[in-house]
Order: sequence, then structure tokens, then C-alpha cells
Amino acid sequence: MSVKLISILILSLIPSVVFAKHVYPKSLKTVENGTTYVLQEDYKFQEKSATFTLSAGSFKLAYEDSSAHYLIGLTPQCLEMRVVPPKYPENAWSDKWDCGIFLPKDDKKGAAFFMIRKTPNEPKSSNQGPIIDAIIKAGYGSFDFPTSTHKDAVLRSKLVVQ
Repeated sequence: MSVKLISILILSLIPSVVFAKHVYPKSLKTVENGTTYVLQEDYKFQEKSATFTLSAGSFKLAYEDSSAHYLIGLTPQCLEMRVVPPKYPENAWSDKWDCGIFLPKDDKKGAAFFMIRKTPNEPKSSNQGPIIDAIIKAGYGSFDFPTSTHKDAVLRSKLVVQ
């Protein structure tokens, strides 16, 4: 990979890193026999050239911290992201992830969805060295918030306790 390509990649990721939120489940308290919530219809969210679809289904309270509950989708790959670059629609792509919902304990605050970062069956070296490989590996399984909206009242209103 050329130095120019690496520089472009790093610069393109800076806005994502600045606005993204990551939570590592290891830092959360596990909730035994958590409440199950139901999202009764698909939830769509548009941000720039990306459309996110959170599939209807059950979400179980699995983790918490001092301010929020973390619900995990019981259906695999419950979040789809489709990106259509405005200037290059032929480069459109989509992917699915296991997902969850961030639900603040304060009922007046909105919710947010997150994707659970995939852990490959056979992690491969990035060929960027052991430090970069360790950073990548440490992120496996993290809860990644792909949008700038973390307090969505509409999403919260669509959740029903089962």
C-alpha cells in the first residue's frame, strides 16, 4: 500500500473516529435474566449517503452501566447498512451486522442503535505491524455507533417491553 493511499485512508477515517462512539462490553456489567423488548416494525435511519435498517424483532437487556442499558438483538445480523455514494452510485454496497440498542435509564432520553463489530473466524495480519494488529484485534466485539445521532426519541418510542 502506498504512503499516499494510507494517508488518504487515515484522513477519511478521522471524521468517523471523532464522531463515532465505541463501547467495549468488557467494561459493562452483565445483566442476568434481563428484560426483553420488542421492536415491532423495522426502523430506518438515513444519514448522508448511508441508510440503516434495524430489523423488527426481540432485543434482550444484556449489559448496563451507570446511565444506560444495552439491549442485544436476538436475531443475527439485525442491522443492515446500505451506502450509495452520491457521485459514484455504481459503487453502492451493503452489509449486515449483529446489533443492539443503547437505552438510557432516563426515560426522557432517546435511544440509539449500534452494530457489534465482527470477529473473523481466522483473524489475519493487516501487514501493518504488531501494534496495528493489536488495535484491530482489541476492537473485535465492540459496540460501534455508526451515526452521529445517539438520542433518538422515535427509536425509543418504538420499543415495547415484552
